[in-house]
Amino acid sequence: MRSPVASVAVVAALALVPVAARAQQPPPDSVIQVLRQHVKDGVSTSQYEAGRKKHMAWHKSQNDPWTWHVYEIMTGSDTGAYLIVSPDHAWADLDTWQDKMGEGDAADAQTSMAGTQGHTAMSYWTQLNGISRLPAANTPPSKYLTLTTFRTKPGSDGAFIAAVGKINAALTDGKYPVHSIWYRLTSGGDAPAFAVVTPRENLAALGLPTPAAALAAHLGAAPAGELGKALYDNVQSATTELLLRRGDMSYAPK
Repeated sequence: MRSPVASVAVVAALALVPVAARAQQPPPDSVIQVLRQHVKDGVSTSQYEAGRKKHMAWHKSQNDPWTWHVYEIMTGSDTGAYLIVSPDHAWADLDTWQDKMGEGDAADAQTSMAGTQGHTAMSYWTQLNGISRLPAANTPPSKYLTLTTFRTKPGSDGAFIAAVGKINAALTDGKYPVHSIWYRLTSGGDAPAFAVVTPRENLAALGLPTPAAALAAHLGAAPAGELGKALYDNVQSATTELLLRRGDMSYAPK
């Protein structure tokens, strides 16, 4: 895969995606690299996927130290596109990987996936562990992820992050069982932007109580509404997507 500087909206980055263990003190924030890629017009999905699998075999043959998760986008305007994400890095890791793997990665992507790649966008997102509700350590990747991307008002980063922190503290106090991982766009798209990724084991999980409903049940309608207003007062727009993890096209070092 070519490694320049996806929209995750990851989260992009934005991707989701195995994350660091939950702890009393959250782990340091990390970086996730996200490639959002469309299949080229006139090319079948099977051709694209065959090329992606071949390219991931190259990563394996090179003992690539990075993990690469591939997600198929199931809903929204980019339905049928893919997110290829590599999570849990320090910034210095990007230079180290690029120096060691970048040239060969780009060359093999051109060979293995020749003529199948359509519009492609790369982005980097910072994983905000301090305001996330992280899954337990060593939790395997879930089958689905929901990805919500927020375009926020310029200058509102601090207020938005504070609102997310208060909401998640209330959800934790109310023992809301659904985890979530938050990201802030660093480079590669319309900014400022944040994204939240929520693991889902199946499609039925989409019908679980929403955070807003859980807050209302725990705090009452008025206090929950105030928390929601504190968040959305800083938001210009929001989009949602459902992602299906494609383990057959993903790669993890052993």
